[in-house]
Amino acid sequence: MNARHLCARPHLILFWLCLFSPLLSAQQETSLRIAVIDLAKAFEAHPETAKATAQLTKDRNASRDIFKEKSEALKKVLQEHQELIRANKKTEAGEKLKAANDLEKEIATLRTTQQRDLEERFLREKHRILDAIRAAVAKHNADKRYAVVLDKSAESAFGIPAVIDASGTADITDEIIALLKTTKPDEAQ
Repeated sequence: MNARHLCARPHLILFWLCLFSPLLSAQQETSLRIAVIDLAKAFEAHPETAKATAQLTKDRNASRDIFKEKSEALKKVLQEHQELIRANKKTEAGEKLKAANDLEKEIATLRTTQQRDLEERFLREKHRILDAIRAAVAKHNADKRYAVVLDKSAESAFGIPAVIDASGTADITDEIIALLKTTKPDEAQ
């Protein structure tokens, strides 16, 4: 095939350029730099994680205590209701039953509301800490210039690790943890 044939067929030139251009550009560029981070380890090591966990545990226990108090109050009202029935005091028994029903509704609402509030606060804290980790990775990556940073602790939808082998990649987990420990909470955002 000579030059005249190639000029007569521009689609062949385009085909060969498309076929070989990735190989040529790959040789010209430096190798793709990839780093991995153990996000679960970084999350656990974040200074705010222990504080947030302790506060959420304290709040959950306080919610349980309130629930126990209300449940004990309901139990007491139901016992009083039974005593009034045995004493043949139907009017007072009816009032106690109404009070018991009101307490049951209050307990159900309280439990649902408290559970939802705790879950929302947990998610907010989790996202706040993950945002701080992402900011630390971005700050670290501004100097290191990795093309991609993968979470080696992540699992796929099938329950297998998302990163199966990371040999030859830089593990920046410890560097990010050190950066997180030196970053003030208001700087992370």
